[in-house]
Amino acid sequence: MAASDLVNAVRGIFRLGDIAYRRANSESIMSKFAAQSNFVNKYQTDIKEYKLNGLYSVATGITFFDGVTHFFYNSEIVGVSFYNGQSGSSGTTTFDIKWKNSSGITRGSIFSTTPKISSSSSAETVAFRNLETGNDFTATGVTLPVLSKTEFLEGESIFMELSGAMSGAANCGITIFYRPID
Repeated sequence: MAASDLVNAVRGIFRLGDIAYRRANSESIMSKFAAQSNFVNKYQTDIKEYKLNGLYSVATGITFFDGVTHFFYNSEIVGVSFYNGQSGSSGTTTFDIKWKNSSGITRGSIFSTTPKISSSSSAETVAFRNLETGNDFTATGVTLPVLSKTEFLEGESIFMELSGAMSGAANCGITIFYRPID
């Protein structure tokens, strides 16, 4: 075991015997502390949900439709999930997340391939891309996103823009999972 090897991220329970009065610090308890710390650092995230309830095609092209997320700390995006409640009769719903620098200037999309759900999808379609684990979940009619920007500085922000919408579709949204970094 090299000093540079990572301690496995494990959520565990401490026992009274681990912390009993006059108990010496041991490799065992320090390993538990390290595993707990790595678990929190790796898996604890914050989210921003952008929701479009009802028939949402009227929101196409409107910026800041469901608010803006400001990064209070340097942060990284670690996942994206999106859904559509009722499929439309034709077309494709296309979500885009744009970012602004700390001066408030829009710098473009965070995606090189935007997430999409087409009218060939079933009702209640859900999809996600988890960048931490590398796991994806997709369904018929779904295009998973490819992220071109995942790290943001304190003071930068993101917002959702609906670039396209299925005709007659209802209830969709996209969720961004992010966490602070150094």
